[in-house]
Amino acid sequence: MEKVNLLVTALLDTVHVKALYYGRMSQTAGARMTNRIPRVHPTHTMNDIQRLLHKHSRSFETINYLYVVDDEERLIGVLSIRELYHHEPTIRIGDVCVKENIISLHVDTHQERAAYLSLRHNLKAIPILDAEKKLLGVIPSDTLLKILYKETHDDLMRIAGVQRGGRDVTIDHILKISPWRSMLHRIPWLLFGLMGGLLAARIIGVFETTLEKNLILATFIPLIVYMGDAVGTQMEAFMIRDLALERSLKFGRYFMKQMTIILSMSLLFGLLLHGTALLYFHEEQLGLILGLSLFFAMASSVVTGLFVPFLFSRMKLDPANASGPIATIIQDIMSVTIYFTIASWFLG
Repeated sequence: MEKVNLLVTALLDTVHVKALYYGRMSQTAGARMTNRIPRVHPTHTMNDIQRLLHKHSRSFETINYLYVVDDEERLIGVLSIRELYHHEPTIRIGDVCVKENIISLHVDTHQERAAYLSLRHNLKAIPILDAEKKLLGVIPSDTLLKILYKETHDDLMRIAGVQRGGRDVTIDHILKISPWRSMLHRIPWLLFGLMGGLLAARIIGVFETTLEKNLILATFIPLIVYMGDAVGTQMEAFMIRDLALERSLKFGRYFMKQMTIILSMSLLFGLLLHGTALLYFHEEQLGLILGLSLFFAMASSVVTGLFVPFLFSRMKLDPANASGPIATIIQDIMSVTIYFTIASWFLG
């Protein structure tokens, strides 16, 4: 039993030094872990471990799992505390612990990944390893919940366009910052939208003659623009989420899958609008204009929904920034251009 106690003390001391070193980056898994966890050798019996927990329980910050390490501190198995009491006292933990498909993270992985894995696999703690697969610590359940809350809150703020890019940027608390500072953080996004809106108005002005002769076209501008924005926003949400969760996302395959879905939806809604226009206005030409415009406007949203977030990601910028005014105004300009280009083709 003395050997077990010495092992625990030595491991806590050595890992504490590594944890301080690897945890220097505030947004990494290493910065959020604790090294005060129960570590045992595969040769220890259930009885040894129960006595160890009883004696050192106050030394541990979390006791949801037992972590089995070899002589070089490499993680080789995990066993939940609940399972500990389901085995005979003389059984060695190395014979019954889970050794395959252990969910763990590298110490430099972003903390958001830890929160995702804990939810996906219903885990109360995530082991953190170094490049040599040595166990440095774990991120406990309460920390995982805090990470999940913070990352979700930050992403929502960036999507709304009220927070500057970068994962290390703090959120603007309206009651704690000056009105001038708050305005400075919002104005650049709105200026971009204003310039884009003026450009969209200019594009409509180019087709002034077509619009004057067919005023009914003006009534459908909001519809065409909205549908393009709606589909683009849906894709942005999927793309940003998948870029965050899948570090090695195969964009080519992902693009083809999304494109198949978007084209199918675009065709469906294009035919639906074409049929509705025929039913209400009894004009085949107007139905074709609206149906084709909606089809191509929705299909064009692949630019703002996929390529813009992907480009932000490749430029090492936060792709969530693409979900704000930037992608919206780009999509609006494309939708308006498509709509009036098709109308001018049919109406001359």
